Amino acid sequence: MTVVVVVRKGRLVRSASGGVLEADSSSTLILTEEMNLLVDTGGEDPKGLIRDLEPYGVDAVVFTHGHQDHVGNARAIAETFHPDFYAHEREVGSIPVDVNPVDSFDPPEGVEVIETPGHTPGHISVVVEDRIVIAGDACPTPDNALERVPPAISWDRELAEESLRKVLSYPVVIPGHGIHLRR
Repeated sequence: MTVVVVVRKGRLVRSASGGVLEADSSSTLILTEEMNLLVDTGGEDPKGLIRDLEPYGVDAVVFTHGHQDHVGNARAIAETFHPDFYAHEREVGSIPVDVNPVDSFDPPEGVEVIETPGHTPGHISVVVEDRIVIAGDACPTPDNALERVPPAISWDRELAEESLRKVLSYPVVIPGHGIHLRR
């Protein structure tokens, strides 16, 4: 049986003009019989994240993309759990630990990595049992989903819109920052 645990609910605080004042990504753990897979490490409070993960352990980490608020705790996770790290090859250089290209990752049964570019060139999302998508910044906040608006910061806005539609086709969406949504 596969269990999905949102270990940390990310947050995103914007100024009145829409600029990002504070950001920390969600960190989501997928517990399977084969492995415990963490999606994104967030960027704040590494000691608290480690404390929250210790009852489970972490065998592998998949990064949705290489922005600091999604990868900032990678070194602390590496030192504590010694997992394998994966990201899209276009994101590898922006991550502060040794990362394998995600196409070399053999996910556990019922878990799939999909490409969701737009916010960044190599953005990916993780799908669990064809019903839950851990979207990263393909769908940064619940408001992006409710308003059907792609991320304000996009490398390619047209691809970001397409990726948002893709992740919103799943029944449950865990955005990069904030609470999960059900259709």
